[in-house]
Amino acid sequence: MEPTVQPFYELLRLNTKLLANCLDGLDDETARRRIDDKTNNVAFITCHLVDARYFLAAYLGVEAVNPLKEVLEGLKSIEDFTEFPLVQEVLAAWEEVSKLLAERFQCLSPAELAAKSSQTFPLADGTVLGGIAFLIQHDSYHVGQLGLLRKSLGLKAMSYD
Repeated sequence: MEPTVQPFYELLRLNTKLLANCLDGLDDETARRRIDDKTNNVAFITCHLVDARYFLAAYLGVEAVNPLKEVLEGLKSIEDFTEFPLVQEVLAAWEEVSKLLAERFQCLSPAELAAKSSQTFPLADGTVLGGIAFLIQHDSYHVGQLGLLRKSLGLKAMSYD
């Protein structure tokens, strides 16, 4: 693996595990519960994270179809949802895209990582590596939200194990 992408690969692997840990012991009803009307629920955030990981996969040239695509198409906010997928469906999609990304990270070349990004991210680094950094940070941000929501919903803290 290209050494410059190794730390992001490790964060990808960690966030993959941490999201699963955030969902541990969480049933579908609790995942859909909002702690107030201004806060997203676990179901919405996890769907968003799966979608973001499929975005990262496409950004890196992986051809894969998000199994949640039909559910998420045209939705902009939690208020647009009429029905959330089951927690286990979202987790299965997360694990599948994470496996694809782990495989892709193994063969990213220095030239690919140094190439100008096809997307604009709020970073000074306009390379593909900069885009990876931003999208992995995005994962971490939302996994933190999920950890906080777990506690707010009366569940034990997320585990790093």
